[in-house]
Amino acid sequence: MKSNGNLIWRSTLLGLTILSVTSACAHGSTPPPVTNSYCAVAKPIFYDSRADSPRTVSQIEVHNSVWACLCDADCPSTAPDTK
Repeated sequence: MKSNGNLIWRSTLLGLTILSVTSACAHGSTPPPVTNSYCAVAKPIFYDSRADSPRTVSQIEVHNSVWACLCDADCPSTAPDTK
């Protein structure tokens, strides 16, 4: 007949083994942090206001405003309260 101490030792060892194996798996499955891929590929656009049409200039300025807000943290403040 096995001693009670031997049974406790084996069950504790088995529990620690299972715990170490499962915790090692958890570290490998963590997804990488999300990065802003827009700022990695988008750049401000330069234009010639004499050669480009007003519509083109307007669209470029919108693009550059979005780029400045997302990539340079230069977002315009909220609209003033109109009471």
